[in-house]
Amino acid sequence: MLPEVTILGHTIALYGLMILIGVIIGTIVALSLARRMSIKNEDVIFAIIYGIIGFIVGGKLLYLIIELPLILQNIDRIIHDYQLLISLLSGGFVFYGGFIAGFLLMLFYCRRYQVPTTGMIATIIPIVPLVHAFGRIGCFFAGCCYGIPYEGWMHIVFHRSLVAPNEVSLFPVQLLESAVNFGIFLFLYYSARKAKSATAILTSYLILYSIMRFIMEFLRGDSARGFLLGLSVSQWISILLLIIAIFIKKRHSDSISDVVDKDFLDKR
Repeated sequence: MLPEVTILGHTIALYGLMILIGVIIGTIVALSLARRMSIKNEDVIFAIIYGIIGFIVGGKLLYLIIELPLILQNIDRIIHDYQLLISLLSGGFVFYGGFIAGFLLMLFYCRRYQVPTTGMIATIIPIVPLVHAFGRIGCFFAGCCYGIPYEGWMHIVFHRSLVAPNEVSLFPVQLLESAVNFGIFLFLYYSARKAKSATAILTSYLILYSIMRFIMEFLRGDSARGFLLGLSVSQWISILLLIIAIFIKKRHSDSISDVVDKDFLDKR
């Protein structure tokens, strides 16, 4: 749609700009929640930084794993073509790889610096779908993660995209996923303010997002996502995370005190 804009003589990619806006707003929201969780502001900021680093590395790594067969087929071209190598390393990203790696690195920070893990989870998890929602708007502007051919209500047509097919009516899957992510954020934010346990917040996110992502994958038109037995890699990961989340939620459904910081409850 509009991959970049020029501001004060500088060309800025809207995809990156939307993610930056999401991170800034998400950090502000996380800091507001941190006060209720007895988490220091600096710990929240550093945990977010750790999470972002893990997100970038994990998202890129899973993308490269999915594309490994294609990479091996063209390894000679990639080795001798500098631009192709740069394109491979700079383009392509899988959300689930980023989320899992970012979450693990955030937990590592908490363990390393003795920060209450449950409080941090209840602080950070609600902003994940918020940042993701802005990211999907960025995808819409860039034309990546585009939808299936569709000529019904609210269809979109790209005219100068470098990623999506141009002059073809497509389903606006990026905008739909963004809207659902905003809805998930509002639910998790409300849950965090109502003193829901960290386990409840985390499992709610995993259940809601995995179901949504499983469905959204059927509306995606980009083929470079990896498929196995008719389902995309993200759909298989969605199934796995859904099963894990339901198991954890059921196991902890009768216990709140063991997953919520006492300091947090005392402040209520």
